[in-house]
Amino acid sequence: MAGATHAPSPEFASPGANPTLETIEYIRSALQRAEVPLSRNQLLEVLSQWGHSTTRQSLNAALKFLEADGNIVFGSKGILWVPPASVQLQEILRTGARL
Repeated sequence: MAGATHAPSPEFASPGANPTLETIEYIRSALQRAEVPLSRNQLLEVLSQWGHSTTRQSLNAALKFLEADGNIVFGSKGILWVPPASVQLQEILRTGARL
């Protein structure tokens, strides 16, 4: 197998910042349920209330991962969940005229 001799470099994980899948799911749920944008401190508070704590480094790594997938955006008022676009909208964005 060509190219299988070297392991890929982690894009989001770093020493001391390796969120578990469970942590990512908690963060996703908190953002999906929020009616307003949440700050990092508010996210940590929600996770704590749910009995799931994490480090700020792991939170930042998870947020970076979710942002790269297009699931969240960072705004001036906090972090906001972005629902996935419908198939029709994705097609329009892919083939539509550019301004």
